[in-house]
Amino acid sequence: MDNSLRFDIADQRLSYRGKQQVLSFDQHRIIEFNHRHMAVLTSYDISLRSCKIITLCDRINYKSNLGALRNRQVRQSVILSAALSAIAVGLHGRGSLTRVPKEQQTKELAANLKRANDRTAAQVMAEVLQTTTETLPVGEEVLIESAITEGVRAKPGIEAGGNPTIAVGAVFGKGEHQAQYGLRMPETVTLLSMGNDVIDGTTKSIKGIHSSLTCLFVTEANVKRHLPDIYIQRWMSGAYFEEFNPRETSLQDAAEIISNAYNLSGIDKLSAFFLDRSRHYPAMDALNKVGVSTPFDKDGDLMPALILGMEGLFFPDERGLYSMIGEIGGSAEWAVSVLPLVWRGGQALGMLTSHSSLTRKDLSPEDLWKERFHFTEEEFMLIQDARFERKPYFTIWDIIDDPFAGGISAFGAITDNYFIPFMEGVKADAKNNRISVTVLAVNSLGVVECWQMTFDCNRSLEHTESLMISPKEELDRLSGSELEKAIGGMLQDEQMSKRFRIFFNNEYYP
Repeated sequence: MDNSLRFDIADQRLSYRGKQQVLSFDQHRIIEFNHRHMAVLTSYDISLRSCKIITLCDRINYKSNLGALRNRQVRQSVILSAALSAIAVGLHGRGSLTRVPKEQQTKELAANLKRANDRTAAQVMAEVLQTTTETLPVGEEVLIESAITEGVRAKPGIEAGGNPTIAVGAVFGKGEHQAQYGLRMPETVTLLSMGNDVIDGTTKSIKGIHSSLTCLFVTEANVKRHLPDIYIQRWMSGAYFEEFNPRETSLQDAAEIISNAYNLSGIDKLSAFFLDRSRHYPAMDALNKVGVSTPFDKDGDLMPALILGMEGLFFPDERGLYSMIGEIGGSAEWAVSVLPLVWRGGQALGMLTSHSSLTRKDLSPEDLWKERFHFTEEEFMLIQDARFERKPYFTIWDIIDDPFAGGISAFGAITDNYFIPFMEGVKADAKNNRISVTVLAVNSLGVVECWQMTFDCNRSLEHTESLMISPKEELDRLSGSELEKAIGGMLQDEQMSKRFRIFFNNEYYP
């Protein structure tokens, strides 16, 4: 086996030699953007200073239109939600673990810092959507329901790195429409579904290392099934392939199927991405033996999934980032990455696996791989709740009734991204009170864009940061009557009351 076939993507970087069609906002577009999103931008005392949209792919799939997302304010609000939540973490929480002396860095501390970054991202992501939807004019109104996320079942916010989040059931829109949710809606109100993983690469965000990002999509489609909050094994490609049953297909045969979908000369030209986890070593060994390269990363498998097969991306060995074959990761990451992948013309299969078995510390890599379908009773309940017990594998069509209904997805770079090399992380210029951020956007037409945005902080960088911090940080220091008084004060203030309610829902679930 050639060891050069297995490498860390941080050591052998992807380069991009593909399409870059640039549109720079002139002053008229900037004024228009600031006016359109005035309510959101005012909330954080910022304004757009410059924006450059780099189109990476404009090949239309001809299976979709933008539907309700033709509304530019709604469509751009998804991009803004990813951008500002990334900025919030970039200003307040990125690299937080590195600021603690090495000898004081514990697993418990890291888990708390990860939750803090999730909390910050979820707060701002939700606020942008709520502020936008409650200010839309009559006739253009929407109601957005969070339908896919980490933590489908109601549970306390104690799962390290997984909570807080924008929970399933959270609804964004005008108060009267929220009150009517589940009943007949006015014909002028469009129902939208949302999926999110508030931060992909949460561990990276607290260490300040590459490729951590905020993630969400909004679609006009209806979500038919809520994915159980357990691991999903995945077979994914940027080129479409016909469905196959992974239970009856070897890794080599799956590699052959995906290689043929790309019209490669053989599987020895294929690459398959994995997270660097011991559970994956048997699969990586098997694929390496037949010539498939297995680039890996320490954390975060959402970003590589959504850009599989993107033209112009190459590793130093001239292979593209082509596939995932048997890789196992979170359910939210699967769904949030698969929808834009399918919009781009790709295909993905998923198969539920046991989170409990795969996180055992007493098993060898080989035994972890063998035990991946050894479910606990609780996991069986989750599978039955989601009506997956009779499906050996599934596609996005089993989750969403019409994946090609109008939609858009957005991914905000908290740290510099190693998958799209020019996606820079959040940059803060304290001297000039400016913040820059990059967002990757994929819409249901299949168009892929990179938004490079710079904002002016009208008063100061510190003031903007303070407006993005979760209310919990102020309340965490208090107890007893002081805590009650502080909460009461927040609820008396219209803006703070909205922020507190969003925090409470994100933290403890509706």
